[in-house]
Formats: sequence, C-alpha cells, structure tokens
Amino acid sequence: MAGLGTALPDRGGGKKGGKGGKGAANKKPDPEDDEEDEEEDPDFAEGMDKKEVMKALSQLQGNAGLVTALQGKLDGLVGMSSGFVEGLHYKVRARVEELGNIQETHDDLYEKFIEEKRVLEAKYRALYQPLYNKRAAIVKGEVDVECTPEAGEVEEAGDEEPPAGIPDFWLIALRNHEQLEEQITEKDEPALKHLIDITSSQLEEGDQKGFTLDFHFEQPNPWFSNAVISKTYYMVDDEDPILEKAEGTEIQWHPGKNLTVKVLRKKPKKGSKNAKPITKTEQCESFFNFFYPPAVPEDDEDLNEEEAEQLQDAMENDYEMGAIIREKIIPDAVSWFTGEANQDEDYDEDDEDYDDEDDEDEDDDEDEDDDDEDEDEDEEEEEEEEVKPKGKGGGKGGGGKGGKGGFKGPPGADGEKPPECKQQ
Repeated sequence: MAGLGTALPDRGGGKKGGKGGKGAANKKPDPEDDEEDEEEDPDFAEGMDKKEVMKALSQLQGNAGLVTALQGKLDGLVGMSSGFVEGLHYKVRARVEELGNIQETHDDLYEKFIEEKRVLEAKYRALYQPLYNKRAAIVKGEVDVECTPEAGEVEEAGDEEPPAGIPDFWLIALRNHEQLEEQITEKDEPALKHLIDITSSQLEEGDQKGFTLDFHFEQPNPWFSNAVISKTYYMVDDEDPILEKAEGTEIQWHPGKNLTVKVLRKKPKKGSKNAKPITKTEQCESFFNFFYPPAVPEDDEDLNEEEAEQLQDAMENDYEMGAIIREKIIPDAVSWFTGEANQDEDYDEDDEDYDDEDDEDEDDDEDEDDDDEDEDEDEEEEEEEEVKPKGKGGGKGGGGKGGKGGFKGPPGADGEKPPECKQQ
C-alpha cells in the first residue's frame, strides 16, 4: 500500500516521528485514548485485533518489518463485510437477502436485454447499409434521379451543364453542426470538398468493442494520397461510453500540403554567418487533427494529476466529436446538408433556454427579497448605534461601522472563421 513507509499523520493532524521531536515509539499509550477509540469504532473489522494494529501504527516509523506485517493485516480487510447487514434483525436480514435474489434475476434479464439489443442493432445496420450505399452513389454522381423541372427552371439554367452528384455534400453537412464547424478552418475547406462519403462500422474482431469511422476521399486530390482515412475508437464497454483509446490513420500528405502544421520563418540577425532564414513547424488548428487523437501512456503513473486531467478532457472531447459524426451526421446527413437538423437542435436549445430563464427569474426574485431584508437589518443596526450613549471618562462613544441555425450554404459564406494557419 503506497505511503505506508512515510510518517503517518496523528489524530491531531501532525506527523509522528522525525528528527528533533518526540517519536511515536517514545510516546506512551494512554489507556483512556484506547477506550475512546473502542467506543468510536464499534464495527472494527472482525478478526482484527485493534490494539495490535494501533500498537503497530505507533511503532511504524522507520520499521520496515512492521510495515510489512501491517500490510498483510490491511490486505486481509479487502472484501470483508462491515457487519451492517449481520447486525440487522434476523427478519429484516431475510428480507434483504430476498431483495438480493430479486436483483440477481433482474441482472440476468438485463444481460439478455443487452444481448438481444446487440442482435437487433446488427440486424438494422444491415438493413440501413443499402440505403447508405444508394445515398453515396447519388452524392458521388454514380447514379442520377429522374426529375421534372418546374416552370422557368430550364430557361434559368440555360445551357449550363448540371454538376455531377451533390457538390460539397459532406463538407456542408459537417459545417452545419455547430461543434464540428468549430473544428473546420478555412484552410480545411478545399481538402474537405473532396470528401465523398463517411461510413461507420462496429469492431467485430474477437472481444474488441468500439467502432470505426471511415472518411472516403476522391483520388487523386491535391492534399493527400489516402483514399480512406479512418478513426477507430476502442471502448471498455459498448453500453457505457468509456473510451480506452483511439487511433487514426496516418495521413500521407503531399509535400507542402500538411494542414495540421504551420511553418514559422525567422529572419537571421544582421551580421549572422548563417544567412538562411530559420524555420520550424508547430501544430496548427485543423479538422484533420481529428485523426491524431490524444496518446494514452501505457502506465498512468507517468502522468501527474494536471496532465491526467488534461488527457481525460482531451479524450472526452475527442470521443464526443466521433459520437456526433456516428450518431447524428451519418444517419441524417441530408438534414444536416439542408440545415433542417440544425434548426431542430436550435429549437430544443431554445426550450432549455426558456427553462433556464425562468429559473434565473425565480433566483433573481429571491435575491431581491434577501437584499431587502439585509437593507432593513442594516438600517436597524444603524439606528441602534446612533442612540448609543457616549462612553464614560471622555472615551469615544459608539459611532458607525467602518444566429444560429439554418442552412449555412456552401463554403465561403459570410461568417467568422477560425484562425488561419500557414501551410507547410
């Protein structure tokens, strides 16, 4: 058990032992303290001699043998009952045991539910797939649809050839989600114009749990040679969103096209022997950082508390982004393209805002009432102080107290853009 070899805090908050002070070994046990301890801890673990343990604690400082002995005693406590249930009336204890049997039956049923749920989800994933394939074919222009133009549309189009498929379909769908739009920079848009499909699949190898997102790109394109860039989330459990780790495809960037870094050039100082500018690269804001997830160290002890919290936040944000794409964008891509899905989300948020405003109004009313009461109390105190007589003997008397929502259109529309980053 970590920390047993160091000085332990005593009941008064100080540390026992150490140079220049009275060590714990020199302190004589007080029988009255022992009696108080026994009264305070009536449920001390069965099978443990409390006086023996307290004596070992008092002599612990600097004694490795006692540390080892105490370690064994403490290890024996793991999994032991606190004695609470055993202390209940035998009739109550029997009822609690019956509740335990009911819970076991419930847990068995829940396991069956989870298994049937997995089978049902797999069934409907298979039924959805042909629809996703047809959608992809239309978006890419591999399949066309019959249509009858409305009056005037033919004349308006003139001799202009219609574009193949639906240009920028996935870029616009992603940008119409507020959280995803924050990740897409102006520099990302030309590359994301080549995104022609996003698909999702469950991990089915062995006992692995999780899912993979595949981003399909036109090839060739000016940015990278990958036809598919993937992001895989490995989960501890499918039912609880506990992320174990995430992995992304290494993007094969064309020279000078890496959107995730920026190049800084510094001119050499005058008189410097090296006349060439000094260059260095730094990470740059980009949607494609999504494929470079936070690295999880093999040993958590390599991180301090602050680093562990930062890693936890980064992993949660990374998973949330993947879950949005998997659970919202892919199943309902056309509604995100047209902006209808965004309007629905705005409506839900407005309802929540109204609830928050009502709560705030109630809080404001309560605060005003409290302020009025405080003011009345202050006035009463001032009046009382004013009528106090001055002190005798010439002393001083008592004085006063010292647009959101909607279709955002194709890339390049007006609106704030994330900070630009120079390409490598």
